[in-house]
Amino acid sequence: MDYKFTKILLGFDNSAASVIALQKALETCKIFNTGLYVINVRDPKTIETNHGINIQQEANKYGVEIRYMEKRGNVSREIHATEKEIKADLIFMGAHGLNGFQPYWIGSNALRVISASNCPVITVQADSGKNDFTNIVLPLDNSAETRQKVPYASLFAKAFGATIHILAVSRDKSEETHNRLEIYGKQTIKYLEDREIACTYHHREGKSIAQSCIDYAVEKKAGLIMMMTETESNSWFMGTAAQQLVNHSPVPVMSIHSRDLNLTGAAGY
Repeated sequence: MDYKFTKILLGFDNSAASVIALQKALETCKIFNTGLYVINVRDPKTIETNHGINIQQEANKYGVEIRYMEKRGNVSREIHATEKEIKADLIFMGAHGLNGFQPYWIGSNALRVISASNCPVITVQADSGKNDFTNIVLPLDNSAETRQKVPYASLFAKAFGATIHILAVSRDKSEETHNRLEIYGKQTIKYLEDREIACTYHHREGKSIAQSCIDYAVEKKAGLIMMMTETESNSWFMGTAAQQLVNHSPVPVMSIHSRDLNLTGAAGY
């Protein structure tokens, strides 16, 4: 791997979801041989719930060095500020904090972290611990930017020995859209096969694009769905579809910005 993650940040709110996010983050740190920065943001208006997790003990199991920070204030602002301060290149966070001391972690905070970040953000639900990252779902829509996440998919697949399941998805059945998706799919398959990465391809049409991605990921027993958060105005990854994936997917979701210059744009198309 020419590129590797070196500064991985975990937003920890002591909820069940953040405990699973901790485990996923530690697994990733072990694979990339890097330490983990943990930021615990306390809001004085909320009440802490203890899930009996000892972060240091968990890190010791994986042989990962922990750097722990505790702050008070606005969750999304503190995480974003810490990302900039340490120059993080990957963020993990629990997607639900309803039982932690940050009850509105999901709604505004998770999406604000994703929107403000310059690096990928992996959001994890409390029931996301079943599958590892050895099966990755890579949705493709009909926007040009959709392929910018392919290098990240390749990076994860190489690191975890994963199979990438390409899912071409669209809401319309026009021949133009179908042909564009076929082209993008063939380009992505070639990119991955040139790097000796196992992949599959499937085309699915439906009214709910987010649900199509979730259903397909569940079918494939995937451990990760990758999506772009900013694409052209006609892209289905804008607005509610992206929110639905982050808020409701039982499979961890990796959100990537088109402005991310570490790997996006390096697909060579």
